[in-house]
Amino acid sequence: MEQTRINRRGMAAMTGATSAFAINDAAMKYLVEDMAVSESVILRGIIAVVAAFVILWQARQLSFLPAMWTRPVLIRALFEAAVVVTYMQALRLMPLGLATAILQATPLMITAFAAFSGKETVGFARWMAVLVGFVGVLFIVQPDSSGISWAMGLAILTAFFVAVRDLSNRLVPRHVPTFLIVLAASIANIVGAGLYGLAAQEVWRMPSLLEVGLIVGAALFVLAATFLMTLSFRGTEVSAVSPFRYVGVPVALVIGVIIWGEAPDVLATIGIILVIGAGIFAMRDEARRAKAQSLGASR
Repeated sequence: MEQTRINRRGMAAMTGATSAFAINDAAMKYLVEDMAVSESVILRGIIAVVAAFVILWQARQLSFLPAMWTRPVLIRALFEAAVVVTYMQALRLMPLGLATAILQATPLMITAFAAFSGKETVGFARWMAVLVGFVGVLFIVQPDSSGISWAMGLAILTAFFVAVRDLSNRLVPRHVPTFLIVLAASIANIVGAGLYGLAAQEVWRMPSLLEVGLIVGAALFVLAATFLMTLSFRGTEVSAVSPFRYVGVPVALVIGVIIWGEAPDVLATIGIILVIGAGIFAMRDEARRAKAQSLGASR
């Protein structure tokens, strides 16, 4: 009974986290359509840095600051910066819902990486889920005789960076505070966006009051989403909580329809269903396997 209550808390937290990420993405998409990517990312990053530092100070965790310069944290921060720069460009050029859906192929990519690296044995069922998920991605991007669009390619590249970033999470020691990782990632985002802005020769301008509000809101939603994502896995059963990470897709689709009138076509809709279904199956199958191994080891 207690585990059921904890699982419900985790489901609610995961739903809140993925919804908050979708709202952040919507705010950033609105911003980068008319504002330099480097400006919007750097301004959001500054707010996130200050907020994360305050949270660490309030939690009396500033003593962990030296850990921010260790290799695992720096590697994760590097790929976080790559995620942000590529994803902002993708959001500028394509519908929010489709970009969000493509990112949901990340768990399938992680499964493939783990299998090819020999770190994990992947059975036939999960390999089929990976295959179905990648077919779903093809339905979403809908390549033609000239290939896929630049925006879709950026979204797929972002999903790859997210997969590598999430794999690098396993290198970070558990004692490192979550918001220290957020602080490092925010600093990396500022540096990465700055370098991109210089390379692309982006021109900054004075943001409007609405844009300032969106930047502040995006930063706060990222922090809230990070906290809720961490909370969602504390003491919960992964198989119960993981499927709720896909709640962000319908949230993003609804926001896209309301604000930009971006409704996916039939093929894209089928692709979204395939990606989500394959991802849920793969995660639940992995959780069952891990639980069986744990029970076997305890006997």
